[in-house]
Amino acid sequence: MDNLLDSVRVLDLTDEKGLLCGRILGDMGADVVIVEPPSGNSARRRGPFYQDIPHHERSLFWFFLNTNKRSITLNLKSAGGIELFKELVKTADFVIQSFPPQYMSKLGLDYDVLSKLNPKLVMTSITPFGIDGPYANYKGTDIVIMGLGGLSYISGEPTREPIRIPVPQSCFHTGSWAAAASMIAFYHQQMTGEGQSVEVSMQQSATWATYATQEWWSYAGMNLKREGTWRQIGTARMQILFPCKDGHVMMFLIGGAAAASGQNLFIKWMDAEGMCPDWLRDFDFSELDVSTTSQDFFDRLSDALAGFIATKKKGELFDWALQNTLFLAPVNNIRDLLENPQLKARNFWIDVEHTELGTSITYPGPFAVLTETPIKKQKRAPLIGEHNMEIYQGELGLSRDDLVVLKQGGVI
Repeated sequence: MDNLLDSVRVLDLTDEKGLLCGRILGDMGADVVIVEPPSGNSARRRGPFYQDIPHHERSLFWFFLNTNKRSITLNLKSAGGIELFKELVKTADFVIQSFPPQYMSKLGLDYDVLSKLNPKLVMTSITPFGIDGPYANYKGTDIVIMGLGGLSYISGEPTREPIRIPVPQSCFHTGSWAAAASMIAFYHQQMTGEGQSVEVSMQQSATWATYATQEWWSYAGMNLKREGTWRQIGTARMQILFPCKDGHVMMFLIGGAAAASGQNLFIKWMDAEGMCPDWLRDFDFSELDVSTTSQDFFDRLSDALAGFIATKKKGELFDWALQNTLFLAPVNNIRDLLENPQLKARNFWIDVEHTELGTSITYPGPFAVLTETPIKKQKRAPLIGEHNMEIYQGELGLSRDDLVVLKQGGVI
């Protein structure tokens, strides 16, 4: 085996809610065939677009989530489409889908039906809220799931309204969990020869990402609040995010013997440049007890630090922090990440050829390094129906005339 999932076939029926699941399986070497309606997957119409030209073959969102996949078009609302899909299922290892609950049942393509065609099949269903319960039939976009999953409540400034991360984070949490759950079911299939149905709720996936907030409520009856640029330290709050010349840095000055050296040196640096107030010049951070220090102290400290940090660049501050053991790090933007020496050294960024655009685009590389079964080299996301002939004719044995009739009949 060159890759972990060589010779494994995945039929991907997902939209943006589950596309990352197929992407991960494809990166591990599976042959992922995304099954699109003849008009194309709805995610193709989501921006941003290459060169800001809206087009279903230029979506950067689509590009990222569909590398290492092949595409066929198939109308599952047609009798002919359903029969073709059943033929594909017979040789598949996974089916992943993100239709509303009961949708596949109404098509006659639920797990009970498909498992009779292929008892080894793992079928993963992704829905906003699960297939049962009072919310089961509710629709859910990312902003809805982020809110109802609890992530928005803990994001943002405490004095402002909750916010949403401006990328579909709930879809990515869900896709990752769906891939993990699918692989667990596949391991069971490999051990026993039995497939199974896997169900993943977006709300539950997002709620997992809130981590310890539930425990805070369970033992203390407290809603863990969003903290923004300041962090609760004992009974007071300390600023941890500071603007600088070319962006922002995160910095903790928590005191104590272990951390005091770098913090005291930072104050000396400020003083050497004439930017340290008199009251702070001789302060010893080894004596700082954050559990009892007043809010007035942290407010005055914040003003002093902010004035000095604003005169420096991220790289200068980070280099100094590394040399003097100060708990400080730059807040990287995307350009910073692309130029980051650590990511470059690990060959994280890769260029993927897009011959149809006459260019290559830089993508994040492998999510892990496996010595024996490495992550598959990325191929660009497919065009709509790019592999129709390859699969329908080459694998199912249909003729060119058959494909013409199917296309004219709206089946493919």
